[in-house]
Amino acid sequence: MTSDAGVVLRRDLLLTQPYVAPRNAAERKLSDIWCNVLSMDRVGVDDNYNDLGGDSLAAIMMFTLIRQAFEIEVPVATLINAPTIAELASEIERRQASKAEQHAGETAAPEPRR
Repeated sequence: MTSDAGVVLRRDLLLTQPYVAPRNAAERKLSDIWCNVLSMDRVGVDDNYNDLGGDSLAAIMMFTLIRQAFEIEVPVATLINAPTIAELASEIERRQASKAEQHAGETAAPEPRR
């Protein structure tokens, strides 16, 4: 729903930032998860979880789905410092890169002893 001023109205909240669509695969996955958990048609990457009416129970459900979708552990508390899809996607990508580096180090052939 849009007001006469072009402001998007969602969940009886007045969100003043414009809708920004997901820009990459991680943001698209997160947007789908947020829409599912929050029962919304769309969520912009800059929309704040708390402003959308998200609560602690929904956050737990959301992070269970995130764990399944991204195959990575992300604590629910991450939502405090990364309350938007854009910020959370960046954090997930950082954790995935760190996990990949750690895994590469574990599977590298050991150096021969001299």
